[in-house]
Parts: sequence; structure tokens; C-alpha cells
Amino acid sequence: MDIINLNSFLKFGYFLNYENPDIKFDFSGINKEKYKNYSEQELVNKGITLWVNTIQKQFHYNEKHVIPLSGGIDSRAILGTLLKFTEAKNIYTYTFGTPKTLDFEIGNRVAKEVGTYHYNFPLTEYRYKLSELIDISKRVDGQTILFHHPPVSLVDELFSEYNVWSGIIIDVFFGRHTHRKKANNLVGAIINSFSENLYVKSTDLTLNDSNQYSKFIDYDYNTEGILPYEHVIDLLNRQLKFIYPHVLIKGYRYRTLLDKEIIDFALSIDNKFLEEQYLYKKMFFTAFPKLFSLPTKSNFGLPLNTSRIHLFLKRSILYCKRKSKLFINPYLNYIDFNEGIREREDLKNIIYNNIMDLKRRKIFDWLNIDKIWKDHINKKTNHADALLVLASLEIHLKAGKRI
Repeated sequence: MDIINLNSFLKFGYFLNYENPDIKFDFSGINKEKYKNYSEQELVNKGITLWVNTIQKQFHYNEKHVIPLSGGIDSRAILGTLLKFTEAKNIYTYTFGTPKTLDFEIGNRVAKEVGTYHYNFPLTEYRYKLSELIDISKRVDGQTILFHHPPVSLVDELFSEYNVWSGIIIDVFFGRHTHRKKANNLVGAIINSFSENLYVKSTDLTLNDSNQYSKFIDYDYNTEGILPYEHVIDLLNRQLKFIYPHVLIKGYRYRTLLDKEIIDFALSIDNKFLEEQYLYKKMFFTAFPKLFSLPTKSNFGLPLNTSRIHLFLKRSILYCKRKSKLFINPYLNYIDFNEGIREREDLKNIIYNNIMDLKRRKIFDWLNIDKIWKDHINKKTNHADALLVLASLEIHLKAGKRI
């Protein structure tokens, strides 16, 4: 048993010592001189052309297409592009999550406005089953946290024969994770990355000092002095080892934007255009002004071209609403797991049974699993993050994961 790798799962929600068998990122095409003399509008136009061409190469009219539609930018930009090649009635979409949150409400609204053949899956009505979680574990290589997914059995039933379009990771190449802390050396950047990417924040489940995880960090030294250290670390570690296997679970025919030509473009433009996804947002508001006049999650539920003062006012309103007991966090992903584990019998039973099974394995002689559970159930603190990681680990072990 590799105790350090095991602890990385308890801290970050995925195993750091992992090599993605399906995809590698190649940084050899970076050329910061290539677009140096382009105007901003020329960069916008170039980005749009590459985006459209990347999708066109993979689109075939006689195939079935589905887009998991959220409140974000990528899925909507994919939708806008597919509408260049076919009618809305030929495109299927689905949205999942908690009603009254931005992802759920905006995704449904966009589908309605466009007229796609749309399904919505409120996770407040979905019931977790151990058999399905074990199946998902196998389909994510036992690599990532569970419970954060659509109702897979329903998606299988409806869309297993479809092309599933995903904007996975391409937004990160264009600056989705603009790192506020930027170190001037690799060691400092690794420390920054560890502090930014903690999954379990309510307590420390681990036995190891964070420095011990550094040996598992992948990095491409050819990017040194060209791209921020944190940007490369994020792409080669969190994105390849967590996001990719977690989002692109096995069992579907995926179509993505992870094409070398558009990736090289994103990595070659001046880094200033990556800050807060500046160029990325401008590309899509230029290409699809009507679609992006609808609300977006990244803009607090306001359109993509909203002024800074309106964004500030909306952010202030949301801050004030948080004090209300009736407030539902609009940025909630999936469901409210803190309350769900306390109130929902499906979650409560699955989490409790699996953490007790994990306890009986006697892997963690340093952890008081009973106390974590009791403190959460008795509302002394919110430990959903820790409980989900521990239960996920046990389910991975049940599914055959070796640690």
C-alpha cells in the first residue's frame, strides 16, 4: 500500500499517482511569437474559426448528438456551433442539479430558448444506489471522488448511442483557472496548487505533510518561463488525473475540443488574454451574441457582457441573501451534501454503511471515523467533504481498486 498516494485521495479527492491512459497534453506547439502582432479582434476571429473547425471535423449529420447543458460557457458555445450544422430539433440536451441553482436553471432556460429536445434531472429526486456507485467507480478507474455525477443509469438508458459533446478542460487552456497566487519557482507553485485544490477542507484526514505529495506532481520543464508554473501543474495534474476521468466516465462516445490546433493557439497567445478568460469570453459573445445575452453562471447569473458595476451589485445582493435561512446557494453543484447526508435516507445509509466498512478494514489507525460521523450528524460541524471521500474510497475498494 502506498500510504502517500492514499493520503492524496483523502486530501484532494483523487489519487495523485495516476497516469491517464486516454490522453496526454503536448506543449511542444507553443509559440509566443506566432500571434504577437495580431490585434485583439484578429485573435477573437482566429479563436472562433479554430473552435468551429474543431467541432465541424467531428460532426456528422446522420449521427445523434447530446450536450450536457449547464450554466457555464463551454456547453453553450458547443450548442451554438452545432446549430451552424443542424437544427435545434436534431440536438438533444440535458441538465442536472438542484432546482434554483444557476447550473440547473440556466441550463434549462438556454435549452428552452433554443428549442433543443431537452431533459432535466433534478438530483433532489434522484436516489443514490450502491450498485450504481460501484459501476461508476469502475468507469472512472477508481480514481476520483464519487457522488458528483448525473443519474448515470438514466443517462445510459437515454444516450448510450449518442455522441456526447463536452467542453472539458478546453476552458482551462483559455484561463478558466486563473491562479491568483503565482510563484516564481516550481516548488512555490506546487505549494500554491496544493492549497488551491484541497477537496476536504473541514478536517485533515491525512497522515502526511503536503511536501510528500510533490513526488507525484507531473510538470513539463519546456514550459518554464513561457507559461505560469501553476497553469502547467493544473493541466498535467488536476485536469488529467481528476477532471478528465471524472467527467468523461467510460461508456459513451465523446466529442471534445481537445484538438492540438486550438490547444496550441490557447497556449501561444499572450498570457494576459487568459486572465479571467478574457479572450475566451469575447470569442463567444462575438460569435453567439444572442445565446450569450442569456444569463451565465460565471457572471452571477447575468449575461456575459454585463458591466463591472452590475456584477458588483449582483455579487453584493447574493452576499446579503446568504444570511437568510431560506437561501439556496446558486453556485451549489449537484446537491447540498451537508444536509443531504443528514436528511436523505439514501445518502445517509450509503455513507454510513461504507465508512463503517472502511473502518473495519483498519487502514487508518490515525482516524476517528466515528467522531467525524457523529459531529456531522449532530450538526457540530459540516463534514460532508470528508464523509464523501471516505465513502468513495470504500466503494472503490469494493469495486476492486488496489491501493
